[in-house]
Amino acid sequence: MLQRIYLALRNLAYKNRRQVGSGNQMLLPRSAERLMKKTTIRLKGRNNQLLIGEGCNITNCDIRLYGDDNLIEIGPNVRFKSGRIFLLEGRGQHIRIGADTTVEKAFLYIDESANIDIGCDCMLSTEIVIRTGDEHSIIDVNSGGRLNPSRDVQVGDRVWIGRAVQVLKGSSLLSESVVAACSVVTKSFDEGNCVVAGVPAKIVKRGIRWDRAKL
Repeated sequence: MLQRIYLALRNLAYKNRRQVGSGNQMLLPRSAERLMKKTTIRLKGRNNQLLIGEGCNITNCDIRLYGDDNLIEIGPNVRFKSGRIFLLEGRGQHIRIGADTTVEKAFLYIDESANIDIGCDCMLSTEIVIRTGDEHSIIDVNSGGRLNPSRDVQVGDRVWIGRAVQVLKGSSLLSESVVAACSVVTKSFDEGNCVVAGVPAKIVKRGIRWDRAKL
């Protein structure tokens, strides 16, 4: 009882806000709740799940999970320092962030039927955008068909994404990739251990790995 009162007072002091609609589920272990600051969580729709792992440190974030049967899963010991995690439409879609990944500031955005997967021990810098669609349609004037449907984004384990990078629909990055600052990733890369850079991004160096330490 005292523990629940303490956490309620702490959430008030640290400006945490939660709106979990009926029929939705949020799993927030105490180890993560103790660290959470200035974070707003909104769950609407039906049968949606927000799963936050042990030891997560989430601060200054806006998390929105709408639609039906959708999932946001944030693995153990993730540090998400600032940004937005939005899954706003669809059924059976997900955003997953693997264990030990760190994010300084990012906007993860799903507004159509697609998924975002980010692996374990990734390192994301500031002002990063990862999104699965364009929000508006581009139509072929002859066929009337849509030319820009949403598509999944996949980021493997141990990927370092530099400042102000955009990772757009249909992109994938394999393990031990590094994305240079201000690059725009628009396609799937079929090899890891490389540096990609530019607009649009292409491989500029192969045979590398990266380390969080300054060796």
